[in-house]
Amino acid sequence: MRRNSSVLTFNLSTVAPHLPFIIFATLFIIGVFTGCFTVGRFEVFTDYSAEKINDFISIRNDFEFFSVLKDSFFRIFPIYLIVFLCGTSVVGCIASPLILVYNGIVYGFLSGYLCSTHRLEGIMFNALILIPSVLVSTFGLILLAKEAFFFSYTFAGICIKSNKPVNIYSRFKGYCIKSLVSVVAVVLATFLDMSMSVLFISYFNF
Repeated sequence: MRRNSSVLTFNLSTVAPHLPFIIFATLFIIGVFTGCFTVGRFEVFTDYSAEKINDFISIRNDFEFFSVLKDSFFRIFPIYLIVFLCGTSVVGCIASPLILVYNGIVYGFLSGYLCSTHRLEGIMFNALILIPSVLVSTFGLILLAKEAFFFSYTFAGICIKSNKPVNIYSRFKGYCIKSLVSVVAVVLATFLDMSMSVLFISYFNF
């Protein structure tokens, strides 16, 4: 019994530092499943997904470097900026998890639409073109959302308490540095999107 208890304690202590990341990743996954299962039930979501996929393909079919670069970057970066700004206020505690769920739902819409409408071709499009950049950008977004949540929590605690023992400047500096590190994922996801599109977009004819 003691041996089992020690093993359980070891496992919990190992997982505990990563628990916030696991929780935020789970929120994104919940959003993905929600989007996948609801996109076909409401015409407005189906139309939205079809429009987004058509725009995505038409821009990349032209193979204009700066057009694809701009489209890819501005699909990813604004959500990062919103999460960062939410983290600098008391609303970040609520907003950062909700943004992750929303982002998951949007991807779920696109993924569900591709799979239900284009069947095998849609699955291949999702696997070869969408998923690689989504995985990288989502990993960075989860890291950023986690930092935004905790900094917002600290900021809210300072606002509520009459005394202010926390050095908010040093905390904010650390928050900015960690946020910049997570934004590296934006650059990687952008070039990954461009690379996979150049390699495989011509094989699909939706």
